[in-house]
Amino acid sequence: MSRRVVVVGGGHNGLVASAYLARAGVDTVLVERRSRLGGVVGSFDYFPGYRAAITNSPGSFESRVMVELELERHGLRFHRPSITVAQRFGDRTFLGFRDRDRIAAQIEAFAEGEYQRYRQLIDDLNSVGAASGLSVWRAPDSVDRIRERLGAGAKRELFDRVISGSLMDLLDDRLRSPQAKALLMMLALPGTRQSPRDPGSALGLLLRPISMASLRPDEDSTAVNLPLRGSVGTPIGSMSAIIDALERSAVAAGARILRDRSVERILTEDGRVSGVRLGDGEEIPADAVLSTIEPSLLQHDLLEDPDDLVPGRSVEPPQGGAFKLALALDGLPTVPGLPEDVSAAQVLESQIRIGSSPEHIESAIEAGIAGDVSDRPIMWGMVPSLASPELAPSGTHLFSVNVWHAPYSLGESYWTTHRDAFAQRCIAQLDEQLPGLRDRITDVRALSPFDLEQEFSLTGSNITHGEMTVDRFFDRRPLAGLSQGKASLSGLYLGGSGSWPGGYVTGAPGRNAAHSIVHDLALSSSTAA
Repeated sequence: MSRRVVVVGGGHNGLVASAYLARAGVDTVLVERRSRLGGVVGSFDYFPGYRAAITNSPGSFESRVMVELELERHGLRFHRPSITVAQRFGDRTFLGFRDRDRIAAQIEAFAEGEYQRYRQLIDDLNSVGAASGLSVWRAPDSVDRIRERLGAGAKRELFDRVISGSLMDLLDDRLRSPQAKALLMMLALPGTRQSPRDPGSALGLLLRPISMASLRPDEDSTAVNLPLRGSVGTPIGSMSAIIDALERSAVAAGARILRDRSVERILTEDGRVSGVRLGDGEEIPADAVLSTIEPSLLQHDLLEDPDDLVPGRSVEPPQGGAFKLALALDGLPTVPGLPEDVSAAQVLESQIRIGSSPEHIESAIEAGIAGDVSDRPIMWGMVPSLASPELAPSGTHLFSVNVWHAPYSLGESYWTTHRDAFAQRCIAQLDEQLPGLRDRITDVRALSPFDLEQEFSLTGSNITHGEMTVDRFFDRRPLAGLSQGKASLSGLYLGGSGSWPGGYVTGAPGRNAAHSIVHDLALSSSTAA
């Protein structure tokens, strides 16, 4: 008889894990408390006729997952715009063209020699990633082991600066222009409650190099060209199209999906997992359980004994500050400072980053850390209905905006009272950056940190199931002793964003956990035989 695994949580990692498990011949049951799959990556109705995911960009989704699970065969399609990112600086808008020469010209215009400095920093970080020995596909080493592997020299020095120095010190040392610094700050910091002056605040710049270093030799010629490598492709139908394809892949392989069902307790017998009990009392026996929910919820809500996760250690509920803003538009705003051959629509279908200077970005983050809301929050947004007109009624558009550093710590009462006022503050800033936007708005939907937590079980409105900081990374994610993705309770595995290699929409934690389970079940079967 086939071994059975219950997967807890139907977000993207839960679906990834379910697809891999089912394809390996495991009897797989995925349990999701909501009626829709995908969590913040799944489809969400903002207004009648307007829908899209909470997340906007698949920039960090691993191409290996897409290829192995045959997601294109299961309907996933992409729009590949010529511009991937836009960020306004004064009277000019920086555009992230696919054409590297056009990027070079813009960065060089910030300061003489700046593109060479910028490119050298990126190349040096990539070199550290390649030499670190880290891979998103296997359990990470400790910081000391990584340093030992890097040896003496420039790579180790840069690694030490990344994990022990501050982002601002690194950027001030390596770059000259505030614009180039702001480009990398917006890459490294959104979603993280960490000042750019704090030690370890440059860690976000190492995530991409680790992913690149994880590619197999036979992936080199193709993976970098796939739309999901970097923020260079928009799924047709919004990010939820990834969820739809994952569901089809999992179901085609034989996985069963239970919607509108919640796991109340993970059951044990003789010191190991024996199954789960659902909220309605039904019990599902299982040889293993894979949890993709935020680790503190797993430990304190689903386990009879918290030590079954990790003995003597408690996972603290994370604090975050995600805020969602959706705008229904009857037309498009203007985008200042564009070259003659670029239209506003081309920019608005890319990822628009609102962070006009290092001072602006730092001020917004510092306000959030201090438990206050910024007068000028930093934001990432896009108009997904340009690439996928079906996301909005004919002749209209949906502007999907992710706002960072809206402190959950202010409390539910505060956000109930001030949510809409904060949304208007965000709109005012967007209107400055994109003139005419306010006049195009026909409806507004705002989701506060507490709305996001309630709807998506996003603890503390933390999008990565725990801070992506040095003390919660490498072999410490989510805690020391859990980086292998295995709980102390035999048969319990972690495969969500809170486990290695961390958050964002990568699919790697789900794949890693599934492969670990398949290996262990096969090993136990051979031992029993």
